[in-house]
Amino acid sequence: MTISKSLALSIIVSLNLLASTNLIAQTTNSKTSKKNQVKGSLTSYEKYIDDNNDVHLKEFMELIAIPSISSLPANKLDIDKAAAWIVNKLKAIGMTRAQTIPTDGSPIVYGCWDKAPGKPTVLIYAHYDVQPVKESEWDNPPFAPKVTDGKIVGRGASDDKSGVMITIWAVEAMLHTDGKLPVNVKFIFDGEEEKGSPNFKKFINENKNLLKADFALNADGSQYSETTPSILMSLRGAAIMEFTVKTANTDAHSGQFGGKTPNAAVIMSQIISSFYTKEGNVAVKGFYDKVVPTTLEEKEMIKKVPYNKSDDMKLLGTLAESGDTTFSPLERVWYRPTLEIIGMQSGYTAAEGHSNIIPGNAMARITCRLVNNQSPDEIIDLIVKHINKNCPLGATVSYKLTKGGANPLKFPADTKAYNYVADALFKIYGKQPLQLGAGFSTGSLIDIKETLGIYPYSLGFELPDEKWHASNEYLRLSSIRKGQLLYCYYLQHVADEESKLK
Repeated sequence: MTISKSLALSIIVSLNLLASTNLIAQTTNSKTSKKNQVKGSLTSYEKYIDDNNDVHLKEFMELIAIPSISSLPANKLDIDKAAAWIVNKLKAIGMTRAQTIPTDGSPIVYGCWDKAPGKPTVLIYAHYDVQPVKESEWDNPPFAPKVTDGKIVGRGASDDKSGVMITIWAVEAMLHTDGKLPVNVKFIFDGEEEKGSPNFKKFINENKNLLKADFALNADGSQYSETTPSILMSLRGAAIMEFTVKTANTDAHSGQFGGKTPNAAVIMSQIISSFYTKEGNVAVKGFYDKVVPTTLEEKEMIKKVPYNKSDDMKLLGTLAESGDTTFSPLERVWYRPTLEIIGMQSGYTAAEGHSNIIPGNAMARITCRLVNNQSPDEIIDLIVKHINKNCPLGATVSYKLTKGGANPLKFPADTKAYNYVADALFKIYGKQPLQLGAGFSTGSLIDIKETLGIYPYSLGFELPDEKWHASNEYLRLSSIRKGQLLYCYYLQHVADEESKLK
C-alpha cells in the first residue's frame, strides 16, 4: 500500500513537471513566434519601401517644389496647392478619410484610417508649410529640389515635408503589405507652423472628438545624429514682438540737420543695448522672476549628452560662445530664457551706395525663448515697460504685438507612451535614445497636450546640420528609409503591447 502511494505520488509529480515544461516551451515558442512575426513583417515592409524608393522620391520632389510659405500672403495659393496634393496622396494610399479643414488662416490637412475597432488610436502631427527664402543665398533654386551626394536639397526637405511624407509612406507600406493597419491612425498636417500656428489652438478646440486619440507623435522632430537616436524631453516657449522708434516724419540731411536732430538708429541701438547686462543676461526687470532652477535630474541628463562647442562654431562659422557661463551651454539653450534681436532696419540699407541721412525711423523684431513658468504675454508686457522707460525725449515708440505666443512644455519619461517610442528607436538604431531638451518652440504640441490630454512625443528624422530655415536646406536620403521602418515597427509595437494590457 505504501509502495503504491509512493508510486502514485511520483507519477503525479512527473506529470506536473511535464505539464510545466510544456507550458514554458509553449510560452517561449509563442514569444519566439511573435518576434519572428514582427521581424518578418519588417522585412516585408522593407521590401515594399525599397521597391518604391524611386516613386517616393519623385513624389517628395513634387511636394518640395510647391513654395508653401505660410508667412507670405503672396503664397496663399501655393499653401492651398500643397494641402490638396497631400489630400490626394492620402486618398491614394487608402485612408478612409482625407480632407482639408479650413481655419482662419491656412487649412489643416486631416486624414484617418479607422478600421481597427478596439485597437488604440495614434495621432501623428507634422506641418507642410515652410520658411521664406533668400534665393540669392542658395546654390540652386530652393523650390527646384536636387538630389546630390545622398541628399535632397530644397526648402522644406528636412523641416518638415520629410515628417509629412515619411509617416504617410510608412502607413502606405503597411496598408499595401497587410491590407490593414494594426492600430487606428489619424494625421493632422499644419499649414502655419512656421508662423507660430496662430489658428491651431482654435482648430483643435473645435475638433476634439475628431482628433481623440490614445497616443500622439510629432513627426516634426529630429535625431541626435545618423547613428544615435534621441527623444525630446522639453521645449522652450516663445514670445514675439516688433517695435519702431520714430524721431522725425522723414529722414534728414546729415549735413543740414546733424548735431541737433535725434537719430532713430542711434536711439534704437541704445534701447537694444539696455536689454542686456555685461554678463549676457537679460536686464529687463522681472524677466527671470518665474524661472524655476534646473533640476538635478535635468543636469544629469545634460551630462550624458556629448557636447563640443567647436562643432556648433564650425557649423555656424562663429568665433566664440556667448551667454552667462554660470550655466553650461546646453543648460542655457534648454532651460534658460533668452531675448534675441532677430531683425533690424533703419536708414539707408541698399547693397551699394551711401546716403548721408539721419534716419527718422528704426525698427527691431524680438523673439524670446521662454522656460517653465514664464508666460508669453507677461514677458511682452515687461519688455514694453522696459522700452518705454528707456526711450529718451525726442522719440516715440509704436508696437506690433503678437498675443499668446507659445508656452514651454516638458515631457515625462515614466509613461508607456514614452516607452513605446524609446522601444522603437532602440529596435531600429540598436541603442537606447539620448534624452534631449530643445531651445525651440512648437506651440501646436502644447495645444495637443493641453486640449487632448496626451503628450505628443517627437519622432522625426531631421538632423541638426541640415540647415533648417537657412539656405541650402537638405535631408539625407537614408533618413527616409530609416524613418519609414521605424514608424512601421512603432505602430505594430503599440498594438502588440496594448493587447497585452487587456
